[in-house]
Amino acid sequence: MKPLLFCLATLALTGCTTVSMVSKQAIVETELTEQQSEVRERAEAFEAMAADEGWVMQSGGLSGLADMLFGADQSAADVTSQSYAQTIAASAEEPAAIFATVEADAATAARSLQELDLIATALLESGEVQRADLISFESALVTAQKCYRSFAEATGVVEGEASRERRETEAALRVLANVIDGARISADQMAAAYAANDTTGETLS
Repeated sequence: MKPLLFCLATLALTGCTTVSMVSKQAIVETELTEQQSEVRERAEAFEAMAADEGWVMQSGGLSGLADMLFGADQSAADVTSQSYAQTIAASAEEPAAIFATVEADAATAARSLQELDLIATALLESGEVQRADLISFESALVTAQKCYRSFAEATGVVEGEASRERRETEAALRVLANVIDGARISADQMAAAYAANDTTGETLS
């Protein structure tokens, strides 16, 4: 009888300990998820803004496949398939107005990417980089590079001699290029941090 009571007591104690550990782990994971989700949310928001503003051509994806199968309005598809430079060229605006548009878009893209980079830097300092954060950040970085190419291409299609507007637009593009370079460094650091965390986890297990 005594061995049976001892076993029951041992199981009860073990069960209590397990519940306590799971509870603490859940709290830690919740706190980390809140911080990490900000990187993913801002990265997704940047990509959505780039697509909505027409800075990058929207990929077909599942919606594109559905349009092909069920027959979407072709005129609407033609509009969304135009590149940023094509849209700018078809706007029939004066060169000064076109340069102003490209400059404003490049500045907005640079500012948004820089804000995302700051959030990623804070995550790096916490030492808790997850795979989803890394993938989201790298995806936003690729989108930013596409935006830069779109802006540069649009600047190239505008006819006319060198002007103040062109110089200001090219300056905005250089700022965006510098921000992209900084984000690329952050992406490399995030990849290294994730790899280190993954290796540590495997060693502990």
